[in-house]
Amino acid sequence: TFDRSVRWIAESLERSGSDPYLGLKLHATFKTAGLPPPALYVHAGIGAGQQHPLYSVVADLVRTLLPALEELAIATAKEIDVDTLAERISNEAVAESGTAVGPSLVGAATRKTA
Repeated sequence: TFDRSVRWIAESLERSGSDPYLGLKLHATFKTAGLPPPALYVHAGIGAGQQHPLYSVVADLVRTLLPALEELAIATAKEIDVDTLAERISNEAVAESGTAVGPSLVGAATRKTA
């Protein structure tokens, strides 16, 4: 359920015209913009056990994207059942003694000399 939710998120962003993988292109983007090479950073939430905040973060993002998910025919509200999504993710993680790794968020920073 967690993996499917993350796929829904990525597909809805992609099909809406956004690039969910832009973080992996930041070095080239900075270079193309004439900026010095950036320092790159990555952050990913990792959740395990019951009621980890990552489950709610993913469920809330799916809730936010629900209109796009339905409009793009990626998933239906009934299929998603967003009101129980975080709880179902939590229950599966506990039942499988699993660890969920959230989407990687990539950042970049540089300084341009005067």
